[in-house]
Amino acid sequence: MKRRTRRIARAAVKAAPDSGLLASKLRLLGVALICAKVALVPVVFDYAADFPFPVAKALLSHWLAYALVGVMAGLLVQFGRSLVVWSWIHVPVLAFLLANAIATMFALDKEVALFGTHARMLGLGTTADFVVLYFAIASLVRTRTEAIAVIASGLAASVLVLGYEFVQLVGRDPLDWNSPGTVRPFSTLGQTTTLAEYLTVLMVGAVGLALFEAKVRVPLRAALLGYAVLLLGGALLTQTRSALLGLVAGAALLVVLTWLAHPNHRARATSVVGAALSVAAIALILVFTPFGARVLSTVDKPGTDMTGDQSGLRLEESAEGRVGLYAAALQMVRDRPVFGYGPDNFSAAFPTYRSELEPSEIQGSLPTSAHSWVAQIAATSGLVGLVAFTAIALSAVIFTVKSGFRPVAWAAAAMLGAFLGAGITTVSDIGTDWLFWASAGAIAAVTSQPSPGGPTVGRPVRSGRDGHRRDDPISRLRGAAAITFVGAAIAIVATGTSGLSASHSNRDSRLLRLAGSPKRAVDAALNATASDPGRAEYWDGLGLAYVSDQRLTDAASAFAQAANRAPYDVGYWGDLASANLVLFQRGDATATARARDAAERAVQADKNNPLASLSLAVVMQVTGNLPEAVSSIERALVLDPQSKNGALYVTATQVYVASGRPADAIRTARKGVGLVSPPIATVTLRVELARALVAAGRPMDALIELDEALAIQPNQPVAIQLRAEIRAGLTR
Repeated sequence: MKRRTRRIARAAVKAAPDSGLLASKLRLLGVALICAKVALVPVVFDYAADFPFPVAKALLSHWLAYALVGVMAGLLVQFGRSLVVWSWIHVPVLAFLLANAIATMFALDKEVALFGTHARMLGLGTTADFVVLYFAIASLVRTRTEAIAVIASGLAASVLVLGYEFVQLVGRDPLDWNSPGTVRPFSTLGQTTTLAEYLTVLMVGAVGLALFEAKVRVPLRAALLGYAVLLLGGALLTQTRSALLGLVAGAALLVVLTWLAHPNHRARATSVVGAALSVAAIALILVFTPFGARVLSTVDKPGTDMTGDQSGLRLEESAEGRVGLYAAALQMVRDRPVFGYGPDNFSAAFPTYRSELEPSEIQGSLPTSAHSWVAQIAATSGLVGLVAFTAIALSAVIFTVKSGFRPVAWAAAAMLGAFLGAGITTVSDIGTDWLFWASAGAIAAVTSQPSPGGPTVGRPVRSGRDGHRRDDPISRLRGAAAITFVGAAIAIVATGTSGLSASHSNRDSRLLRLAGSPKRAVDAALNATASDPGRAEYWDGLGLAYVSDQRLTDAASAFAQAANRAPYDVGYWGDLASANLVLFQRGDATATARARDAAERAVQADKNNPLASLSLAVVMQVTGNLPEAVSSIERALVLDPQSKNGALYVTATQVYVASGRPADAIRTARKGVGLVSPPIATVTLRVELARALVAAGRPMDALIELDEALAIQPNQPVAIQLRAEIRAGLTR
């Protein structure tokens, strides 16, 4: 009798904080923050930022993560272990976070490892943000109503995403983007590939809920399936091939789950029919849609190349570029197999592994992503990080299977499969990567509970009390501590605006510089570097602003700051070399050595980048060292034989003419005219071609080229002057 009394007493003590946690307004605030996160991160962007999509999404996501940490810390103080929902999935999640933390310590660029590249914002801070989202969903979402609220928030956001995609497709976008979205829209995600991934993952989740959630009424079930069709249509309109991989992976996982764990035998047979219909639908899509045409064009058919020889099967340009990135990532893993090069440090490591025969799409660029979650994680977090990340997905699927028929877990598992399938050839992105962590968190929440009905824990709320007397000093102390944690989180959010301010200032500086207001451009750039001095992009922007204000010494200093912060980026070394060349031309004899040093540093940093060789060629050309100029420019032409960079051909033509090789100059210039686009970009090259023709004793051909240039740009002053000089020479 006494033992029974003690058991009842212990159960009562345990139940009291549980019921108090369920009734806690602080916990409900946490659920609201989760809803805000899944709804706003995919939708928000800031047109006034220099990178409108990643900067706004990352900062908002981080702010909400700070708030969630404050809420969970406060709840932990108030309710202790009652907050903790245990799942074995937590183990690989924490292991992945730890692997990234260790990788950050040994990263090539620790600034980038902590905060991410400016164009992606996927450093250690964002990884921690995702982990916070995982634990928040696993710990705070406790009832069916709350789960519905989170799901509804995510689907509501997708309505806005689809709406903006439609606006772009019909050409009614009120914002002026660099790339119009009329052919391949990017909506609020900022990239076509990530938009396709986002829509595909949500579509698979919507189908899973509609098919398996028994408590969904027939009208709502039909609405979910109809909306899933809209999501699929939105994904197909992006013409992104990875969407097909995501669709197949998500659907296959649903079929497997049905066969393994569905309680209804008829459902298993139905799943086979559904799989067959899905295969037929995919076949129709491949045959009759632009999306299918793009998928089928991944491998080009044999044809005749420019030499007249028959060429074999080859990958389409963007697919070929991905293969080059995967090869580089494999070499990175070979050299740093354990913890990799550091979070988001793919761009910092890539120059070391750039080969002489890279696809033209990546030969002269600095890729920031490996275009695959496998390659990206392995290269930046090492095999330890890759194993931990893979273990998250595997453990989530295993516990989904073991837990039996749990519709929410099944839908979340299908979303995991779709994300991993689409992401196998897609860039990691702040706007979509949260889907993986939210899905894993949902599975942890559902499979850790004894109730088969879903994410419901604890006992029904009866009194709304927390199990302690309100005048209990300990309860008051815990409440005060909880408020302190939440207040601290809010304070961090309120003061964390410097990154956004710097991004705005950098964009303002660029616009002011292009608008002919150099002094205001300098002031804006100074604000950017003061608000966020760690970003090399801001120092380069300051240097360009100084150039527009004719302050070349200050410009060179700013470019040096940029190059020192990102020594692997040849663009900054090239800007530094150019600034010193102008100083040399203005009489600063010491600037020659600095210009050459900067150009040589570019070649050392990225020896197989044609832009590095181009910078060195320009320095050698201006300083009169023509043999080295010829050697460097020919190296650049060999590295990128199909380059579309007009400056490369202009410099090559000038160097050949100055070296007494007009025939080579003419050949190179004509090749460039055939490759460079749009036509306006060929005007300067045509002028240099005319000079080469004059040097070769062909003035009439030179006049023809100048007429072509003036037909494209009628008032081009150099072309007009050169034409007048040639005509004057002919009349003598």
